[in-house]
Amino acid sequence: MKEDRTALRGRILDAAVALFIEKGSENVTTRELTEALNLSRSHIYHYFSDWQTLCLEAYSRFMLADLDNFAKTVRAAPPAQQLQAFVTEYLPETSDAIWQLYSALWRKAIHEEQYAALALTLTHVWDGLLSDIIAANVRQDVDVLQVTRQLSALLNGYADHLIINPTPEARRQAMSDIDAFLQRIQ
Repeated sequence: MKEDRTALRGRILDAAVALFIEKGSENVTTRELTEALNLSRSHIYHYFSDWQTLCLEAYSRFMLADLDNFAKTVRAAPPAQQLQAFVTEYLPETSDAIWQLYSALWRKAIHEEQYAALALTLTHVWDGLLSDIIAANVRQDVDVLQVTRQLSALLNGYADHLIINPTPEARRQAMSDIDAFLQRIQ
């Protein structure tokens, strides 16, 4: 049975992400993708106008699905524990390939406008989730948007550190520092 257009596009994007995670997105070639899928190069470019378009769509598809899964995990916690669940789930325990994929997108975003637009969109969506959780868990006199920016900066700063130095002690220290910040606003 012939695969429909939407399913094949999805399979191409998923294969690209799998290779990005395995090898690092900067190290994947069209040839490797075509070999992984057993498709011709022209077949891939029938669905995507160029490599950058394919990469952007692959990043977007994967990262929005990752965010959706993350949100479901955090929202499964009781409302009073969602903020702590967000922090615990967000901070990496190891320097894993998923964090490397996010880092690759941010490195590309520094130099390429389309990647920057995607990074900013993703940041906006992540911050929206965080803001909703903060609003439900802080004192009424707290500026939710300011706290969202502050906590987001803390989380990303510590995440960068933990990607480089993924020790249990470094993670405990990061959690302790973030908990101290959260105690001031709850």
